[in-house]
Amino acid sequence: MPACPTRDVLDELLPADTPPDLIARLRAAPDGETRALALVAVARHTRETTLSGAQALGEAALSEALRAASPRAAVEALIGLSFVSASLGQQERALDTVARAQTMLEEHQLTDLLSGVLNTRALTRLTGGDVTGARQDLQDALDLARHARHPGDQGNALVNLAWLACSSGDPKDALHHLNLLEELTHALPAGPQGDELRLCLHEGRAHAYALLARQAQELGRADAQRQAAQQGLMVLRAAHSALRDTPSLTSELLCAAHESTLLRLHGDLIGAERAARRAAQLNALLRQQLYIEPQLCLAELLQSRGEFDAALAEYHSALTIARRQHRHLDIQRLLSAIGALHERQGRLSEALHVTREALQAATAALDRVNTAAARHQQLTRELRQARADASTWQDRLRQAEVQARQDPLTGLLNRRGLEEGLQRLQFPGDGPRPADGSLLAVVFVDVDHFKHVNDRHSHAVGDQVLREVGRLLAAQVRAGDLLGRYGGEEFVLVTPVRTRGRAHGLAEGCRRAVERHDWSALLPGTQLTASVGYAVTSPQQLPQALRAADDHLYRAKNAGRNRVSPTAP
Repeated sequence: MPACPTRDVLDELLPADTPPDLIARLRAAPDGETRALALVAVARHTRETTLSGAQALGEAALSEALRAASPRAAVEALIGLSFVSASLGQQERALDTVARAQTMLEEHQLTDLLSGVLNTRALTRLTGGDVTGARQDLQDALDLARHARHPGDQGNALVNLAWLACSSGDPKDALHHLNLLEELTHALPAGPQGDELRLCLHEGRAHAYALLARQAQELGRADAQRQAAQQGLMVLRAAHSALRDTPSLTSELLCAAHESTLLRLHGDLIGAERAARRAAQLNALLRQQLYIEPQLCLAELLQSRGEFDAALAEYHSALTIARRQHRHLDIQRLLSAIGALHERQGRLSEALHVTREALQAATAALDRVNTAAARHQQLTRELRQARADASTWQDRLRQAEVQARQDPLTGLLNRRGLEEGLQRLQFPGDGPRPADGSLLAVVFVDVDHFKHVNDRHSHAVGDQVLREVGRLLAAQVRAGDLLGRYGGEEFVLVTPVRTRGRAHGLAEGCRRAVERHDWSALLPGTQLTASVGYAVTSPQQLPQALRAADDHLYRAKNAGRNRVSPTAP
C-alpha cells in the first residue's frame, strides 16, 4: 500500500471543480485522523468526475488512517474505495474491501458505521446481479439506521432501495420507498444532507415514472402512458429547481435522460432529442463512461423514428459500458432490447444469437455471484482468524491489501491484480495515459509441456520452475508495466509500445529468456521452452486484444510450440 502523498502531490490529484470548502478543510487539517477524514470527503466528491482520482485519494486517506492508527477513518476510507471499485467493475475487490471494513468495525465496535457498510455492499452486489443479497443488505441498513436514528444512512438506504426496485423493473415499489424518503426529508433541518436527499428523491421519482410510462406503452395502455409521462415531467420541474440549489453533474445527466424518455413517451420527439443530446453532453463532461442512460434514451428515440441501425449502434455502445462494469441487470436489459429490435426487423438469426448471448451472460453472472459469496465468506473467516495473531490491525490490513493482488507463488500480480491494472488502462480520459505512445502490447506466455514437468519431477519442482519463469519475465519489463500470472503456467505482460515491431521483439525476448536459461539444476535432462502470442492495440480495444493474444498463443502451440505468433511484421 503506498504511503500518503505529500500535500503538493495531493494538490495535483484534486479536480479543478473541487469545492473551495473541501480544499480549505483538507489544507487546514493536521496530520492524523482529521486529515484522513478530510481526504475521504474530497474523494467522495471527486468520484463524480474521475474514478481514478477518487481511488487515489481514497488510498491516500487509508494510508493516513493507518499511520494515524484511526480505525474509524480507515473504515470510512474502505467504504469509499469499495464504492469506487464497484463503479469500475472490480466487484471482487469491492467485496473484499467492504469485508475488511465490516471486520474492522466489529473489532473496534464502530456500530454506527455498519449501515454505511451494508449500503455499499448492497450496491456492489446489485451491480454483479445479486438482487436478493442487495435487497437484504439495504433492508438491514435501513433497519439499523432507523434504530440508531441516523437520518443520513436511512435516506441513503431508501434511495438505494428505490434504485434497486427500478433496476428490477418494479417502479411502484420504487415510488413506495421514495414516499418514505419524502417523509424523512421533511423532518431534516436545512443543510447539505437534506438538499442531497431531496435531489435524489426527485431524480428517483422521475426514473420511476419513466419506467411506468414505458411499461404502459408495452401493454398498449395509452392513457396510463400519458398520465405517467405527465407526472414524471412535473417531478422534473422540482428536480431542476433542486439542481440550482445543489449542483450535481451526475443527477443532471440522469434527469436529462429521464426527460428524454418522458418527452418521447408524451409524443414530443423534438424535445426528447434535445434532452438526449444534453444527457450526452453532460456525460462527456464527466470524463468517464459510467452511465448507459444517455445511450439508452437516444437508442429508444432513434428506434421510435424507425432509424434501426443507428438505434442498434447506441444499444451496443451502452452494452460495452455495462459489460466493462459487469452490470448484470443492465446487460440483460440491453440484450433483450437488441434481440427485440432484430426480431422486429425480421433478423431472426441475429435475434436468436442475442438470446443465446443473454443466456450465457446470465449463467456467467450467476457463477460470479456464487464465487463472490464464497470468497466473501472465506475472507471474513481469514480476517477474523488473523485477529488472533500478535500483529496490529494496521499490519493485518496492509498485508490483506497486498495479498489480494499478489500471486503467492511467484510474487507477481495475480489474475485480480492484472484485471484491475487492465481496467485502469481501459479508461481513456480518466487517469494517466501510456507514456510511450498510444499503443499497448499484450503478450501471453505459456510454458510448454508443463504437465510433463509436474509428472516427471514433482509438483514442488514445478512450483520452483514457475517462480523462475516469473523472475525471467520480470527481467524483460520496465517499471510501470503489468506482469502477472494469469493462471496455471500462463503469464501475461502488458506494456506501452511505439511500434508493432517493438511488440514482436518483446514477445521474442520472453521466448528466448525461457529457452536459453540453464534448467539443468532444476530439470536434469529437460530443456524448458515457452510459446508466446501477442497483440497490439489502443487502450480502448484492450478486451479484444486480450482475446487476440490468447488466440495467437494457441496458434503458436498448434504450430509446434517454442515460437511466437504472429511472426515478425
